[in-house]
Amino acid sequence: MSEYRVAILGNGGIFKLAHGPAWKRIPRAKVVATCDVVEERAVEAAREFDGAQPFTRAEDLLKRDGIDIVDICTPSDTHAPLAIQALEAGKHVICEKPMALRPSDSSRLMEVAAARKRHLFIGHTRRFDRRWVQLKEQIASGRIGEPVAVRRSERCWGGFPSSQDWHWNLEQSGGVLMDLGIHIADFFAWLLGGPVQSVYARALKVREEARETGCFDFALVQMGFPGGKRGLMEVSWTHPAAYAPFYSATEVIGTRGKLTLTDKGTAPLTVVKKEIGVPRYSTLLSSFPDTFVEELGHFLDCMEGAARPRIKASEAHQAVRVVDAAFRSIASGQPVSLP
Repeated sequence: MSEYRVAILGNGGIFKLAHGPAWKRIPRAKVVATCDVVEERAVEAAREFDGAQPFTRAEDLLKRDGIDIVDICTPSDTHAPLAIQALEAGKHVICEKPMALRPSDSSRLMEVAAARKRHLFIGHTRRFDRRWVQLKEQIASGRIGEPVAVRRSERCWGGFPSSQDWHWNLEQSGGVLMDLGIHIADFFAWLLGGPVQSVYARALKVREEARETGCFDFALVQMGFPGGKRGLMEVSWTHPAAYAPFYSATEVIGTRGKLTLTDKGTAPLTVVKKEIGVPRYSTLLSSFPDTFVEELGHFLDCMEGAARPRIKASEAHQAVRVVDAAFRSIASGQPVSLP
């Protein structure tokens, strides 16, 4: 079993809450470099890993010898450009979702990975969280017959510090549709076993920050699948913070029954202090901490040939296509077909 040398681009929130702690728990990987445009963050991140070297420019980091994998944890609009740079530098890539903000960019990313013969893994964590893995297993076992419809809500109070935060810039983040909706687009295709064929969406700008920046913070999206199967998702950054920072609910309807799962059931203990509710099972709110250890470890297994990817780059690309279709539906007011 090899030891993989990892460089992490982006040392902000998802690094601190998820990727950094996860890499520390994977013995066959060693973080050798960190990088952030804010030098203090890069230096602080490097201190967490013995001998890691901090950088402030991806170009400089990619010139460094002795890097096998680049893990991308930067704002969403930089995912595709940075991943392409890393692949062209001969590195394997693990990238946070979304794969890209536009299908043309995610398609290009796959082309570069194939041309350079490098692994490209996209972090759609729902496929690794034990709650959703168990849900998928129950469906596969035939417990509820054939699944024909699924509904899911992901709601939170987008706790971004101000309207100047990159999440409120639609061109940088894709808004709530790309932040939360990209997860559900892939989740539905995974559960129902087929690609999305049609999308009909409506979205709102509810909070002051949303109206100020023109960024959608609430959306409803209906998806059509082969055989007439349907999916309905609700995504929101407007859910009151006093209720809980993150809340999700899922219902899968089958020909012989249904499955339901909510965060209330998996995290019944909630602490409320100064109007902030904190589900105790995880500081990540939307995922169990072990999820990222499982995900990153699985990607290493795939590199060693010991496993087949649970999430292919082509499937992550399809999720980008679904969100792109949702934006086009919102703009036109009409359903959008996906060939």
